Amino acid sequence: MRSATSPISAILPDAFGLAILGVQIIAIFYFLTFNHILSDDGSRLIFGILTYIVLAAVALYMWHGSSFTKKMFRPVEWATAIGASIFLGALSFGADMLVGLIANPQLSPIEAGTKAGSPLGFPLTVMLCPGVTVVTISGFFRALFIHNETTPWEQNDG
Repeated sequence: MRSATSPISAILPDAFGLAILGVQIIAIFYFLTFNHILSDDGSRLIFGILTYIVLAAVALYMWHGSSFTKKMFRPVEWATAIGASIFLGALSFGADMLVGLIANPQLSPIEAGTKAGSPLGFPLTVMLCPGVTVVTISGFFRALFIHNETTPWEQNDG
């Protein structure tokens, strides 16, 4: 029987969360390739690996380094963060569409949103949703794993 403080039990929630992150990235890249948004060449694999490395670093920072998210233990708190990232991504894309339609009135709203022209326009939206969203989804499943692995008197709130 493992103790709650063993090195393996300390690593398992992160490994589980990072595995969930990897599955999400594979699904997103499959969707983008299937819909011909990304080409099906060798650069897709490199881009996918780089995406995973960056998002894994962001996830580990959110889980352990950020003073705000270190206080998020329960799955419901991570579920709220998922909703917030989707909401902020939608707001950001709405602003991108507005700016894009003002600059390019001949474009459709969706296309105008991707061509807003500001350096932090559409890239910021993509960082929020799906970028932060997949990290918060991973955090949700990590919190579920932690919640299922510990009893209320073993859970560490520090």
